[in-house]
Formats: sequence, structure tokens, C-alpha cells
Amino acid sequence: MKKFKPTVCLLFFCFLVCLGEDKETAKKILKLEIAVTELKDKVKFLISLHAKEIEKRFKDIEKTMKKEITELQKTLKKCCGVTPKPTQKPTQKPTPKPTQKPSGGPDRRLNITADDELDAYLDGNKVKLKYSTIWYIPDTVLIPKGTKVIAVKGINEYADTGIIGSTPDGFIRTNSSWKCINKRQTGWEESDFDDSTWPPASIIKQYDEKPVTGIREDANWIWTDNPSFKTGDKTVYCRYTIPKSKRFL
Repeated sequence: MKKFKPTVCLLFFCFLVCLGEDKETAKKILKLEIAVTELKDKVKFLISLHAKEIEKRFKDIEKTMKKEITELQKTLKKCCGVTPKPTQKPTQKPTPKPTQKPSGGPDRRLNITADDELDAYLDGNKVKLKYSTIWYIPDTVLIPKGTKVIAVKGINEYADTGIIGSTPDGFIRTNSSWKCINKRQTGWEESDFDDSTWPPASIIKQYDEKPVTGIREDANWIWTDNPSFKTGDKTVYCRYTIPKSKRFL
């Protein structure tokens, strides 16, 4: 049997080594690119809490990962003359659609949420909410022209609590002009309910530094005057009566 020359054996051995490195390096690149994509998705949910700090950390991590990917690509190309194909970017999730159908004419959109659970009513009609138990993702509710009363029920199950909401133009926003109580009264959500004895909502100042994406900074977290988790009100009922002069603006 004819023996291979040492040079041929060495080249064949190098090809096998490169082939192995090719697969391992490609896997590392794919894992890094997938990690970058997953990290971007997580940042979108956390960005409202500590936007500047998270964004800075994300950019540093992304920069480091891109640098590692570039170095691995150079190594792979140098070893076997192969340039890996770039990974396709995942399709972004669509923005949640308004949870209530418009009722003729241009309407206003109210972005509202509660920590920890929320129910909403317009003139006594309950509105379907998609994110009623996720405080950092507000629901968008269409407020038709002519709407008289916005009524909301908030439930606290954990430490922090509060209700916050606003329209993009500030036409409606939670503050002390709302009224809140801790006991349910029959017909409390109806537009013709008499809330003249209800006290104004209390502003939870310590939560003003807890912003929510899509809600104006001049909107306030509101509750009754007893927001304490241990001894405070676990369920509250709040109302906002839109002034007559503004119902058709």
C-alpha cells in the first residue's frame, strides 16, 4: 500500500481541525446573536423603571458582544475562509391595539394602569382590558366624545399600590381632581351616581418616581388616604367626572 507523504497528512489533519473549529465558532456566534436579541426584548419591559441606567448597561453589553462576534468571525474566516451568514432579526411585536371600539368621531385615548389590578368603566359600561394585572404595561382606552364619567376599581395584592393614567395631550390625567373611596356603593360606576360626598383622591408622592411608559410625567399615582399594604385599603373605587364644557372638545 502506498503511504501518504507527511505534507499531505499534515494538510488533511489541519483541514479536519479547521472544520471542527468552523462548527464550534459558528455556534458561538449564533448563541451570542440570539443572546443580544433576547436582551433587547427584556430591556423593553424594564426600560420604564431605570431607563438611563439600563440603557447604558445594555449598550456596554451589546458593544462587548458585537466585539466578540467580530473577533470570532475573523478567526473563522482566517482558519477556513468561511464568512457566516448574518442572523435575521426577529419581527417586532405589534403595539397593542386599543381595547375599546370607537363610538363615532375622533376620540381621545386614555393610557391607564394600576398596581396591582384594574377594572375600568365608561358611563357604567365595563371596558375590556388586556393588561389589567401588569402595572408597567398600561391599557389604552378610547374615550368617545360626550363621555361623562370614568370609573376605575383598583386592587392591591403586594407591597406598592396606586392607579395612574393620562391622555397624551394631558386632557385627562390622574390627580386630586379624581375621587376615591374604599367601600363599594351600588351604581358607583354609573354616570348619574352622586359622588358629592366622596373625598378627593390622595396623591402617593413616593411613587411619582415610578414612571410608566406611555403615561405623562405630570400624572400622579392616586389611591385613598391609606395606601399602606399591611393596614391600608386593598380595594378602592375611583371616579373622574369630565367637566360639561370639555366633553365635546
